[in-house]
Amino acid sequence: MEMDSQAAKAASRQVAQKLRLRRSLMAAGAGFASILVLMVAWYLGYVFWSPIELIAFLLIVSVGHLLFPWIIFSGRNLRYSDPSLTSSQLGWHLAIGTYVMYAAPEIRSLLVINLLLIMLFAVFRFHPRRLPVIALILVVAYGLAVFAQVTFSPIDIHWPHETLTALVFLLAVTGICLLGGEIGGLRMALKNRNAHLALAMQRIEELAVTDELTGLYNRRHLMRILKRQKGLSDRGGYEFSIGFVDLDFFKQVNDRFGHGVGDQVLAKVASEIRHSLRDVDYVARIGGEEFVIVLAQTAELEALRIAERLRADIERLIIEVGEDHPTVKLTTSVGIAQYAPEESLENVMARADQALYAAKECGRNCIIGETDLQASAFPERRPEEDLDEEVMEASVREA
Repeated sequence: MEMDSQAAKAASRQVAQKLRLRRSLMAAGAGFASILVLMVAWYLGYVFWSPIELIAFLLIVSVGHLLFPWIIFSGRNLRYSDPSLTSSQLGWHLAIGTYVMYAAPEIRSLLVINLLLIMLFAVFRFHPRRLPVIALILVVAYGLAVFAQVTFSPIDIHWPHETLTALVFLLAVTGICLLGGEIGGLRMALKNRNAHLALAMQRIEELAVTDELTGLYNRRHLMRILKRQKGLSDRGGYEFSIGFVDLDFFKQVNDRFGHGVGDQVLAKVASEIRHSLRDVDYVARIGGEEFVIVLAQTAELEALRIAERLRADIERLIIEVGEDHPTVKLTTSVGIAQYAPEESLENVMARADQALYAAKECGRNCIIGETDLQASAFPERRPEEDLDEEVMEASVREA
């Protein structure tokens, strides 16, 4: 019963990983574009490195740019609290950008664009309240590049030009920060709206595939499950069985206590069935007191054992239906059939239904498999006859 939810979670994780990988590749692309600018600047004489120093720097930076997409592609990012590695990637690009501004001071006014790109990435990845902190970090990074040139570089700074560059950079960062706050607010509002929409869509999907009273799958979704199971079995190496489950003399519960109590009983029995089955199994309510269980990767013999455990659990179940009514105990009859590859779903369901009818003919509160059905002379399925009132009452026992 958990397989559908697990599949949905796996699909969601896969979509999220693809989005993270795409964003990381975008950041790597921006990094390689900066490398191209640096190479042109070196060729034009604005970067005073030897060819060996340039090649070493390019190799180190290239490895760093490719490292983050590789971590995400391999799934290793899922080990961390931030699987997007946003802070790490921004920190890496900031360190490289700061060093390049120190190494190429004559084109620093152009290289500050890299810092502005980092700010733009932050706008779409961080909460608006964190943007001023990131803007301050970028300003400090610019100041460190200038300070490093003053301290370690023999190249003199043209202060009027540097002051104008710093002023433009400060205004640009401030403007992006303010605009990013507005964009971030809209982004958060859109995120909240999408969350509400996702919850509404989830509720609609649940209503479309579940029985409202019991919370079990309905007949429509049961057929989808059976088609998937059939496809797996037809490809080979996979077995599954189905069971028709019917509560014995349930009509007497409605007649004696009313339909409200009957609904409570059905909900309690449905919960007990879910608890009794394995996580890989499915259960659906197909109408009234009739249920269908789908036992994945299960042949008939094992299915009979699972059904016996289910029958015993329901027999032991004591249902409290209110102070004005006595407690109710029920029994159940189960018919089991194993799917044969390439046969139609109608055939296997008909065999399980016939086995259920045989279980009722045997006195109820029992399990019949299709093998038992073939080995015994049970009558063909016919419309259920009216039963004696006293016999029906015997199936509803007061605790």
